[in-house]
Amino acid sequence: MKNPEFKILPLLLALLVIVSLGLLSYSYLQSSVTSRQEQAQELEDGNKSEEAMDAYRSLAGYLGNLSVLKSRFEEEYSSAMVAQLRLLYAMQKYDEAIELADICIQENISDLAAAYFWSGNAFFEKGINEEAMEDAYAWFNRSQDQYRKALEQDVQQRWNIRFNYELIRTALEQAEQDQDDKPVKVLRPKDQIQQGDTKIAG
Repeated sequence: MKNPEFKILPLLLALLVIVSLGLLSYSYLQSSVTSRQEQAQELEDGNKSEEAMDAYRSLAGYLGNLSVLKSRFEEEYSSAMVAQLRLLYAMQKYDEAIELADICIQENISDLAAAYFWSGNAFFEKGINEEAMEDAYAWFNRSQDQYRKALEQDVQQRWNIRFNYELIRTALEQAEQDQDDKPVKVLRPKDQIQQGDTKIAG
């Protein structure tokens, strides 16, 4: 009768090979993701916005193609999506930023607060650039709503989310209370210029 150990040994060896291959694959994936992140960040730091955008989009696509990758690299995927929002805003592509933020929200990315924040920023800019004051109010109200949702999701308590929310909330509430557009016009440099006010909102 054969020793049972001789039957178990091949199974143990096979299991060892499988585990080793799994560890090597994970190490390769981690290295690949880190390399892509660093490349994208380097492009962004070098003010190569379009190239950085492509790099972040490629990384997000790479991780988002397989649910197992997207789940394992959840933070990295979220970071790549938020980076695209940041770049779209910087490039003044506000409609695209809003559309991508909606996708981030639908996908429930890990940093939902950032998705709402950049969406709020894009709506805010559309309000600034809107010609009709009535339409500007509509954009500002949507911006305020996004900032409020960002605050609700923001476990990090980031100051810029709080600042932007309080800025627009105060202006809108003051305008409603006074029945006067002036508090909202403070947000819009074009209105300040028309009024002859030399102080331009930053």
